[in-house]
Amino acid sequence: MGYPERLLPHSHYSFISFNSFLQRGLVLVRHVESSEMSQIQNKLLSTNLIKIQSDHLRDLSNNLLGVFQKEDSFYGIEKEYQASLCALWEENTAGVMPQSGEFFKDTGRGYYFIPIDLLLDFEFPYQEHVYHFMVFHTPTRCNFWHISIRLLNEKDQEVSSLELSKNQKHRLWKIAKDFLLSDIVTIEPVPYNTLPPAAYSPPSPH
Repeated sequence: MGYPERLLPHSHYSFISFNSFLQRGLVLVRHVESSEMSQIQNKLLSTNLIKIQSDHLRDLSNNLLGVFQKEDSFYGIEKEYQASLCALWEENTAGVMPQSGEFFKDTGRGYYFIPIDLLLDFEFPYQEHVYHFMVFHTPTRCNFWHISIRLLNEKDQEVSSLELSKNQKHRLWKIAKDFLLSDIVTIEPVPYNTLPPAAYSPPSPH
């Protein structure tokens, strides 16, 4: 079975603005590797399964449910092709279909869900500042529905860009991760709304 064509960007698509994510009922989905499924016990996630990629992206990668279905989490790109296929998509360009040998399908994977409404309502104080989550549309050449969660301060500066020590940044990310696990993330499917096509496929100007 081939890679799902519905995941690809189209040249007439546009980046999804933050305001579009304010629509109520939108939900993100994130895969759990099959090798890590044993870390789910009594329908609870181990803290190790919330991976904030502080080494490069400083974010948490997810996908927007709607066109992207939870079963699409079974698909992944082979490591040697990620630099090309998982590069950030550029507007006015077509997506790139992964070919046989460039992707895999692992039906042993699991997934968890993150309601955007709950995510955006969260904030916490830390050392005279207040931090909150933000979602960014970060489509790749083979997956238009890729979304990044990042942690920002009250000035909307990303934690990764702040002049803080590495330990301070990791402390902030840990607080955020603990809140995700305790109050937002669920492995039980939740009802969700689908983003309207007008949010990413505006009409062509006449």
